[in-house]
Amino acid sequence: MDARSDRKLLRELADRQAITELIYLYCRGLDRMDEPRAIYHPDAREERGEGVFEGRAHDMIAAALKALRKRYVATQHFIGNILIELDGDLAWGESYFHAYHRLPDPPPGAPPRDDGEFVMAGRYLDRFERRDGVWKIAHRRMVNDWNHTRKVAEGYFERFPGAYRSRRVIADSRLC
Repeated sequence: MDARSDRKLLRELADRQAITELIYLYCRGLDRMDEPRAIYHPDAREERGEGVFEGRAHDMIAAALKALRKRYVATQHFIGNILIELDGDLAWGESYFHAYHRLPDPPPGAPPRDDGEFVMAGRYLDRFERRDGVWKIAHRRMVNDWNHTRKVAEGYFERFPGAYRSRRVIADSRLC
C-alpha cells in the first residue's frame, strides 16, 4: 500500500469508529438517564412510527427519558450487527438492538407481576452526516422486529442483598 491508500484506510476506520461510538452513546445515555443529545445534529429527525413518535430527535430523547424514568426501574440496550456504508461526509447505518425494560417489583404482599420485563428487538436505520468535521446522526428510523412481555423470577438480590446494583447514572461507570 502507498501512503495515500494508508491515509484513506485510516480515515475510513476512524469514521466507522466515530459512527459506532454514536450508536453506543445513544444506548448508554438512555440506560444511564444521561441525555444523549450530543449524538444528534440540532435539526435531526427521529421516526418511530405513526402514533409512536415522529419529529425532532431532541424532542424524542426528552420524551423517551421521561417515559423510562416513570415506568421502568432499569433498562439495558444491546447493539449488534452494525453495518456502515460511507460516502464522503454521508453515511448510512443499520444496527440491530435488543432493549430490556424492567418494571418495578410489586409492593410487599401484592401478587407477583405477569409483566415484570418488556423486551423489544429491532434495528436502528440511521443517516449520519459529518458537519464541520464531526459525525452525528441526521436521521434515525427505529423499526421493530419483535417484542414480548414476561414474568420475572428475581431471587439473586434476595440471596445476596449486599451485591452491587447498577445505578441509572453515568458516574457508576467509573467506580474502579
